[in-house]
Amino acid sequence: MRKILFGLSLLITLTGFSQKSQIQVLSNERTLGKSLVDSSSIDGTEYVFSDRIHETFLDTTTGFLTAQLRGVSKNGKWLDHAGHIVQYDLKNQKPLWSKKIAYESSNLQQFSKTIIYSVANKSYCLDINTGNELWEVKNNIYFVDPIDNIGIGYKYKSSTGYSNELEGIDLKNGNVIWKRDLNRDYGWNDVFYTNDSTMIVVAAGLHAININTGKGWDYHAITGKKDYTGTAAANALGVAAGLLTGTFMMTTGHNLVRDLVSNTLTDSSNIYFASKEQLVKIDKQSGAILWKYPFPNDLASKSAIFMNDSVIFMINKGMAFMGYRQLDFGKPFFAAFDRQSGNQIFLSLIFVKDDPILSFQIQNREIFLVFKNRIAKYSMDTGDLIAEKDFPKENVEELKYFVGNQVFITDQNGDLISLPQSDSTKVFVYTGQGKILSIDGELIVTKTIEYADLSIYYLRTNDLKFIAKDKKTLVINNTGQRIAEIDATSNAYMIGNTLYDTQGTSFIAIDLNKMIKKE
Repeated sequence: MRKILFGLSLLITLTGFSQKSQIQVLSNERTLGKSLVDSSSIDGTEYVFSDRIHETFLDTTTGFLTAQLRGVSKNGKWLDHAGHIVQYDLKNQKPLWSKKIAYESSNLQQFSKTIIYSVANKSYCLDINTGNELWEVKNNIYFVDPIDNIGIGYKYKSSTGYSNELEGIDLKNGNVIWKRDLNRDYGWNDVFYTNDSTMIVVAAGLHAININTGKGWDYHAITGKKDYTGTAAANALGVAAGLLTGTFMMTTGHNLVRDLVSNTLTDSSNIYFASKEQLVKIDKQSGAILWKYPFPNDLASKSAIFMNDSVIFMINKGMAFMGYRQLDFGKPFFAAFDRQSGNQIFLSLIFVKDDPILSFQIQNREIFLVFKNRIAKYSMDTGDLIAEKDFPKENVEELKYFVGNQVFITDQNGDLISLPQSDSTKVFVYTGQGKILSIDGELIVTKTIEYADLSIYYLRTNDLKFIAKDKKTLVINNTGQRIAEIDATSNAYMIGNTLYDTQGTSFIAIDLNKMIKKE
């Protein structure tokens, strides 16, 4: 039946970037859930594309869906190198244009009606209606301010390749409106705003940039190491950690170590930040260093900092990344510093070799640290080791990370409850076997939970919670009453009262207005 319907679908041929593409999209109405209040059906629309949907962007002002299609190998293990960009009009249910994309050398970003297509050493702005290029620049734009409609990226020079010359580009016409030197050797680790017009770029330090003028202060720091000759361990954890940090990766040499930084902390006036060389407190407005705590050479590496009242805590993980490969670097430690003066309260070295800290969790003024096959517990008041225990690989494979409050489980009464909140005396650790270990204060495993028994709480509105298990979403209200069950995954998102989800080759839109009114 589906093949017949595909044959009847609208076929459009158009020219874009000097190529012709045929677009075929099937749309059909179907039941995608049921109300648990009155058993009525919940209907939606399914849009089926010709290949697996890799990413989507929905512009609500036009009703246009930009879908990036990218297939997988026959064994399902590898993504295809090439695919298509398809622009689809949801309101009128018709394709508008498509173009080929080589994912290894190209990328697409969209912000409202602005589409930036970058390939090789150029970026193009595409017309949302036709896909035709409006302008081009010799600059690989990889960050866009959608409010001021300004893109930023590094200028490409034919003689030397990408330079350290950062450019601000007016996305209306492609004109360069400001330039500024900013080191790109170690990539970008983060971007955040301190006010409506000033952003902080974390790249070989911290750099304040007025998005309209490019001006601002600089704090230079060592966040990487060149010409590293150590052995890099390629593993799945390294890949996952690299992707989940949100690091803005740019092409670097194979022997360049990166990510020798912490996250950033901010309060009303200051920024706190750690690098390979020191932990600092910086005035947010002027960039002045208010205090600094220097580290001995080759001690600090990738780290995490967090604030608790008057204390800045730091967990140095003893790892770094080379590309997306994890390697051992520096030494793991747990430390605390006075927030006002920067004076060290304690610094506890963790004497392990080639065993980085993978995850941590705080509980009752104690901090639990997860290593590959070990868990340790330290006092947050003194930094002293309270307890530690080995978890042999043959018993649990490898430990991975602590489970967060978004993970839910069904209790004895049949109610869904956050797993960490189900027992505040335990911590819960995910393992390489795909199981969850419940661990008490003595580091004893009290229970093993199967991954299949877990649900993910991924979305909340004012009145409803959306909790997914496999490809089903349970909707509950603030009193815990089960309102509906919907065919949607934890990747679904909501705009207005419509829930959108991507599943394989299908993009799904579910109108929840009736369900919300009944509730």
